[in-house]
Amino acid sequence: MNSSVGEIMQGVLQVHKEAGMNVAINFHGTTADIVLSGNIDYSMQDEIRDANESALSDQQVREICVDFAEVTFLDSSVIRSLLTLQKEADAAGKSLVLMNCNDTTREVFEIGGFDRMFKFR
Repeated sequence: MNSSVGEIMQGVLQVHKEAGMNVAINFHGTTADIVLSGNIDYSMQDEIRDANESALSDQQVREICVDFAEVTFLDSSVIRSLLTLQKEADAAGKSLVLMNCNDTTREVFEIGGFDRMFKFR
């Protein structure tokens, strides 16, 4: 894989689309942390799907945490991906937690009523 597109090293998958747009996944025992940063939109769907699949396919993982601390923008395609991840995590007996949402990001979930569909920390 071209290192400018992404790289896999020691249980960490990092994908860089454009400057400031990033999806990374880190595994810590029974937890998978999907870390999003920058403007996360439809152009990042393949990377988000790959991170979701990695977290779901790891048999040790019991909890998937999606970290929004560095997200500056997200669109409805991200919410759609999270809804799919929630459904698949439930089916696999894994929990999904959305973490570190700032006020603006949290408002995106609240406007559509999606804040009631996810667990936030």
